[in-house]
Amino acid sequence: MASTGSGRHRADVEINVLESFEVRSRRSIREAEKAKLDRTSRRARRALARMEARAIKREKALARPVALSAGDHRLRSNPTFRTAITMLTASGLLATVALPAYAYDPEIAAMARLTTTNQADIVQTDGTQNLTVAAANTIKFVRGEYASANAESVLRQQTLNNYLAYNGPTAAEFVKNPPYSIISSDQVLQVASKYVGTPYVFGGSNPRGFDCSGLILFVYAQFGVPLLHSVTAQARSGIIVSPADALPGDLVIYNDHGHNGIYAGNGQMYHAPQRGDYVKLGPINSLVEAGGHYFVRLGTN
Repeated sequence: MASTGSGRHRADVEINVLESFEVRSRRSIREAEKAKLDRTSRRARRALARMEARAIKREKALARPVALSAGDHRLRSNPTFRTAITMLTASGLLATVALPAYAYDPEIAAMARLTTTNQADIVQTDGTQNLTVAAANTIKFVRGEYASANAESVLRQQTLNNYLAYNGPTAAEFVKNPPYSIISSDQVLQVASKYVGTPYVFGGSNPRGFDCSGLILFVYAQFGVPLLHSVTAQARSGIIVSPADALPGDLVIYNDHGHNGIYAGNGQMYHAPQRGDYVKLGPINSLVEAGGHYFVRLGTN
């Protein structure tokens, strides 16, 4: 997550991407560039001095005078000419060593698609090749302030977009024309298992996203059983059975009506637990804080 800036002037911004990458602030980059410029200038002057020294040594080694015109002597001894050569060399070296620093400029990085100031560019790029990370920041850079949206909110928006884009059969359509005519434990569990891994979406009731009662609604619709999208309403749509008589395919209803699932036997159930999670096969008591649960059998009317 990005550290909070203060004041109206540009603050040093530290952005942690995947809890390991650190982006230096522009102020530190400018200071580093200035220091590099000083170092490269000194190197250029030393290099020029070494070149002149080697030239003198070569002249002495040849043991013969080097005929230079008066114009050549004046040019080499001209301070302006020497300064120009030094600055030209320093500029070339600076351009070479400074190139990596521009990777930290958010505006240039955005142009290169390394980052973006628009969340929609991330959540609506199904046709492009993207790197998926466990946690990343989408940063909106504004002079004097910044705001960030973490990976969780970006992925949540992408899940919601996918959910809204679903165009397959709905639960209501399945109720009118159910693919299964008989409710059996094996068949109910087989249908429920198809949706393992579907992301949790509050109010979701299609294969792009489910909440707890939405999963049950969609599974039982395929057996021609119409249900309301409510734990309480689903609990009242069948008969209560004792734990000893419970069968796979029965509903598991938490006593506070805060959650439900499809019983899979051996203390397990298929359910959509909570936001940020997925449809899974897990222990019945994994989310029970107090009060326990009971079983309801559907399709008995």
